[in-house]
Amino acid sequence: MGTTVFKSIMAENFASFAERIKFTCIADESKKEHQLNTFKAGDETINKVSYVYGANGSGKTYFCKILREIQKMIALSPLSMMKNSQIKAMLQNEGLTKQVPGFAFDVKYRDVPTTLGIDLIVDNVTYHYEFSMLDQKVVHELLTKKYRRTEKVLERTSPNFQDILLRSELKAFEDTKKVVKEDALCLAMAAMLNNEFANMIVDAIKNINIFNMTSPRLNPGESASFSDERIQRYVKILRKADPTIRNIQVEYEEEEIARQKVDSDDFENREIIQTKTTVGVKSKHALYNDGIEIETGTEQIDFFRDESLGTIKLFTTLPHLFDVLEEGGILFLDEIENGLHPSLVKEMISLFTNDESNPFHAQLICTTHQPLLISENVKRDQVWILSKDKFGKSILQRLSDESFSRTKVNLTNKILEGALGCNPESFFNIT
Repeated sequence: MGTTVFKSIMAENFASFAERIKFTCIADESKKEHQLNTFKAGDETINKVSYVYGANGSGKTYFCKILREIQKMIALSPLSMMKNSQIKAMLQNEGLTKQVPGFAFDVKYRDVPTTLGIDLIVDNVTYHYEFSMLDQKVVHELLTKKYRRTEKVLERTSPNFQDILLRSELKAFEDTKKVVKEDALCLAMAAMLNNEFANMIVDAIKNINIFNMTSPRLNPGESASFSDERIQRYVKILRKADPTIRNIQVEYEEEEIARQKVDSDDFENREIIQTKTTVGVKSKHALYNDGIEIETGTEQIDFFRDESLGTIKLFTTLPHLFDVLEEGGILFLDEIENGLHPSLVKEMISLFTNDESNPFHAQLICTTHQPLLISENVKRDQVWILSKDKFGKSILQRLSDESFSRTKVNLTNKILEGALGCNPESFFNIT
């Protein structure tokens, strides 16, 4: 599979997004500065970095959860065939099988499906995938591909597998589609049963990295992210924050938590195996006597308990940064400035806009409270504003949709002035 390029994402009746919202990384070519911080993918000009700015409670975390929900539904669809009630109860307790959240503050949305969708470019072909859920059932599913012309590959019009139409590369799944349950995605089931095309689309979606900067711990990742060479790079960077660090050791522990046969009639006797991976970190520090280092590699502190918040945040972010920068890919960072100095965050962002540090056109999509991040060399079409109205509905707008001259207006000041209603009202009315 070639490098995946993120094009757009959409949601309707999901969490605080009552009305349909759509976010895109396609550059606005109507603006003079449209080629700054961009690259070409097929016929599209794509922004390397995009910012989603908003006040507290505006919906920034839910914006990232759109992608997380798509990934979760893909990952959990094969579990629909599990007959083990104990395993299902365990997954429910961990929040993995909870209903997709719709908009909660207006009764008219209770009978409206929640729709999520994503557009990706792989090897110059654009793929659009979306699905709709209502009462934990898949009521709609659509996959199209576009190369010169648009072609439907999968179309589903009800929870019943008989209402699934398959064409082109998914036609081979026709005789097996009966395994698709009403609460499962057809695309995910086809991938699980080794349809090569479905696997390509599913892998492209699953490989998008999402990280919440409020998380205090590492997400399990590939072991290559913690190779000896990578660790040395991390330590070199971390020593700018904590000069006593000499080495870091990362330990993986994986355990099997569930095993279930695909189907009693499955001739190949395939199984779904669920595993849980935990990551531990041990740091080695220097020990001094009157300013002279007398010992190296001593464990004086518990890394996650005693190290500074900023150092922990930096360390937990580094694997995600280098994974996409070294190979190409997409990284979502929720609250990118959380626990980090603004100058450090700007330096991290510059890694994506610099062709030397980002030779494979990795993309960064970040949510933020910090308007200072867009003070220099940022285009209007890279900035999106989230705001929430008095009815609890989150509204997403692109800063380039507002009519003003880029040469005369500082984007940071425009944000601070409340462009597109991005600033909240006063929380404390002190008279």
